[in-house]
Amino acid sequence: MIRKDCSRIPVTPGNLFLDTLSAKAPIQLTPKDFDSILVIRAAESADPISSVFETVFDQFEPGWRDSTTISFVQVSNEDELVAAFDAYSGPMVIFDGHGEHKPRGVGQLLLGANSIDVWSLKDKIETMPPIVILSACDTHAADRNHATTANGFLTLGARAVLSSVFPLNAAHAAIFVARLILRVRVFLKEAPNVYGEALTWLEVISGMLRMQLMTDFLLRLLSKTLINEEQYQSIHLIGNSAINGRAPDPFSVLFVRLEELGLSAATLKAELEIAVANSSVISYLQIGRPETILIDVNDRVARQLKEIEQRTVEA
Repeated sequence: MIRKDCSRIPVTPGNLFLDTLSAKAPIQLTPKDFDSILVIRAAESADPISSVFETVFDQFEPGWRDSTTISFVQVSNEDELVAAFDAYSGPMVIFDGHGEHKPRGVGQLLLGANSIDVWSLKDKIETMPPIVILSACDTHAADRNHATTANGFLTLGARAVLSSVFPLNAAHAAIFVARLILRVRVFLKEAPNVYGEALTWLEVISGMLRMQLMTDFLLRLLSKTLINEEQYQSIHLIGNSAINGRAPDPFSVLFVRLEELGLSAATLKAELEIAVANSSVISYLQIGRPETILIDVNDRVARQLKEIEQRTVEA
């Protein structure tokens, strides 16, 4: 996902694989659909991570204050979790809490003092948004079985799930989610008009991961005094513009500018490799069919889909 826009389709269990792989009717959204975003908070008040999201969001909130309502709902058991989903009609839910997946067990979300296997919620949740962001550890753990929490949400009807293959740092995860919300509110508002076409949710997440890695890389260079604050700001803007401008290799664009400042290609390659190894982005994995979630202004998506259907019929 750092190099290419991609997502993973789970191969097991077989019925989930076939269902996810099958033809999916595109889900049409507009930037305005993201005016309401739900955060389901599951950590107990005494938990050190319980207030991290709100603390971080307070710093980012001016960026979405006039356009987005972030609703926090505290849950501590299955009934409250189900009720939180069913009461929300927007496109994106964020889970903020703890997750675990013991060897030979089933992925679990911790709801306060309780734990829950989301696979058991089949037919209990009536309203499942197309986009689920799991800001919790081990929701699609790299070395466990297929019964992951993320796969469970696909079985419940989610179209795209952002999961974790490794443990997450709570503060880093909160910053990532806050930046994602800001990207949804600012970038999606303008990008369809700039590109002249709909964006897919696949591109939204892949671009966010690249932007986060670019931040981590440049902060590393700044911390080692290889660049100064002014250079950090200007190069960061160049890098983000390359990512959002759909440059085939935005990091090469960054390297060209950094080499102009006197840094060698060998040094930059080594520092980037270290930045990748230490960045939170390698903990994230998007699964499902995010390319079937289209975001555009007004009814342009519907017109594009009709044109695609017409070309298919003619073929």
